Amino acid sequence: MRTDIKTVVSEITPLFALARRGISEVVITGVSYFKVENEQIQGSDQSVVMIARSLLKPWQFLACDAVGAENFWALGLSSHSGQAHHMDELQHLSKLAMAGEDELFCPRGYPLDPGVSSVMQNSGIKPSRFHHPCAGKHLMMIAACRKHCFDIDKYWDVDHPIQKKVTNIIGQYIQEKPLWMTDSCGLPTMAVSARGLINMWERLLTNDDPKIQQMKKLWTSNIRLVGGYGRLESDIMEASKGRVIANEGADGLLMLVSEREPGQPAATCFIKLASGYSTTYLALALWSLLSRTPNLPPAFRVVNDYLKSRLEKWIPGDQELVLPPF
Repeated sequence: MRTDIKTVVSEITPLFALARRGISEVVITGVSYFKVENEQIQGSDQSVVMIARSLLKPWQFLACDAVGAENFWALGLSSHSGQAHHMDELQHLSKLAMAGEDELFCPRGYPLDPGVSSVMQNSGIKPSRFHHPCAGKHLMMIAACRKHCFDIDKYWDVDHPIQKKVTNIIGQYIQEKPLWMTDSCGLPTMAVSARGLINMWERLLTNDDPKIQQMKKLWTSNIRLVGGYGRLESDIMEASKGRVIANEGADGLLMLVSEREPGQPAATCFIKLASGYSTTYLALALWSLLSRTPNLPPAFRVVNDYLKSRLEKWIPGDQELVLPPF
């Protein structure tokens, strides 16, 4: 098994290129996959090992078992942008969890939203742990500790009861042994093959368990809370009217799963950029994959049409987009 994505960059076809008069100026590499339920995964080498990062949020959410009807619980699924509506709902979740900044383990950091971040920096406003994109997940875990009478000290430690609940529930969905490590927000994450990650997501979102259905309803009812305005994952879910659930992860991860529809199986799409995070490059890589995939399920055709309508925004007017095969 190859150990990471860097070892395959020289062996794979780039996802797309931006060229000027036929001369490539930007070439984006990585891996991409498309899977229709009950069929084989199509795309790059499936043995490539991925660090899941925020793609573990659904299982972390389910392990906390603390969800209520309030919208702010969607922040447990979120890598939030630090926009005003995020900060307002974080205050509600903070009160319920009885946790302030001192109880959070995630680091301080400026918001993902570049406009909000710029205003803060130009105004001399220091960032807090609540501005970290994973603050909602941390507050959700503290709330779960309160509910289950767990000590909140070291709630981030892999041996803490709340983290053991996470690993136990993931164990029900994964068919290989993961390598556990620490994410940048301080919580445990894992490395697993692309095959393992895709199959996990498919099995999760085609599950009829009422708790999972409740989670999906919360997710698709609060698409700007789990992502934000100007976020690709939220835009995709809005364009598909919730028929596709999308989840971005740090450093170029994007997972999409469509719902089963009458006469149509679920489908899963996964992309990992080798060049790190960029909304534009993720969007173009997704367009490259979907536009070359035959017989797309209806929900993914909607996503494909949406991406096509946005190409002029993402491609500089004096460049051209080149898709494989080159």
